[in-house]
Amino acid sequence: MASAQDSGVRNAAIALAESGNLLMMPAHLRDEDRWLQDARLMRDAGLAAFKAAKAKDVSGLEQVNDALYQSCVTCHQHYRPNYGRGR
Repeated sequence: MASAQDSGVRNAAIALAESGNLLMMPAHLRDEDRWLQDARLMRDAGLAAFKAAKAKDVSGLEQVNDALYQSCVTCHQHYRPNYGRGR
């Protein structure tokens, strides 16, 4: 039986992957080049995290951690003015 924590990690991972899918929909596109690449990074990292969480593969989750982080940072660097420059 899966614990609430297990299902929480799976749910968060699939929500991240689905957010990437939503960002690729025409209503959300900012451009059809970099935006789509960044959204795919988010989707792919979220799917990898979901698969690792579903398999209860802690090592796999640790390995996908950098991809998850990088998918956020990459997009924010491209589309959030002054991202990472402090206040």
